[in-house]
Amino acid sequence: MKIRFWGVRGSLPTPPSADHFRQKVLELLRRVQGIDISDREKQKQFLDSLPVLKRQFIGGNTSCVQVNAQDKIFILDMGSGLKRLGNHLQQSTTDDTPLEIHIFISHTHWDHIMGFPFFTPAFLPKTHLVFHSPFPDLEERLRAQQDFRFFPVDLDDMASTKEFNTIPVDETFTIDGVTIRAIEQNHPGASYGYRIESGGKSFVYTTDSEYKDLSRENTQKFTDFFQDADILTFDSQYTLLEAVHHKKDWGHSSAIIGIDLCAEANVKKMVLFHHEPENDDETIQSLLDEANQYKSINYPDAPLTLAIGYEGLEFSL
Repeated sequence: MKIRFWGVRGSLPTPPSADHFRQKVLELLRRVQGIDISDREKQKQFLDSLPVLKRQFIGGNTSCVQVNAQDKIFILDMGSGLKRLGNHLQQSTTDDTPLEIHIFISHTHWDHIMGFPFFTPAFLPKTHLVFHSPFPDLEERLRAQQDFRFFPVDLDDMASTKEFNTIPVDETFTIDGVTIRAIEQNHPGASYGYRIESGGKSFVYTTDSEYKDLSRENTQKFTDFFQDADILTFDSQYTLLEAVHHKKDWGHSSAIIGIDLCAEANVKKMVLFHHEPENDDETIQSLLDEANQYKSINYPDAPLTLAIGYEGLEFSL
């Protein structure tokens, strides 16, 4: 199973500002002092020696994650990151190669579907798209997004074939040996998380979920769903104070709450995801630092490790 992150922001695409770019450049200049970068090769070596998030941005595209398993392509959410994923898929397949893509939708708030009208494979007749979600009216929702009042290309004008599969919640089904299960989450208008298992490995995609009551009775279904996951994305948009007080009922969570749940569920790696659009890279890094400190104090023996979700992050399971 291979996992790649194409969009990691929440709520709104957030291109880096001029100030953020300036901060990155100043940090590079600080680190390069005393280092020989007199030719192109040495410059590349210097950049490659830096931590990933010191040499690139976390990224401003909204939620989109690709999973390849058993020669199948799975896409989780269609945020603005879907545009670059579509370009990648088009470039990596020959003109006459059929392309079957399974798309799982957490929910249809715009930041999770806005990339689809710009998804190049959807315009190709060789592409067969299978949309999976517990929403029985998903096709209607996507058609509404591409109503002529909002977008110039109708869903029917996209040459791919499209299939809409309404899936049950809390029941497993398989696609060529890959097992998938959905869970309902706490979010305005409902959202769904997905667990994908293949070859004895598991990836849990959970975002846009709020956990207001952290009693075992109310979190048990989530920790059961997360149990023993190898990698799990977690909605870490807010600080703990924002999640439980200032932005209560907004449908999002914090890395601190994620640690409590993942430690209970014996998750191996939690990826901070759905980053707040107002937070720059340094702020998100500080949230990771605080989360690691919290984990080391409260769960020193847990196998859990933490990582920041960024565009281009890849895992192989």
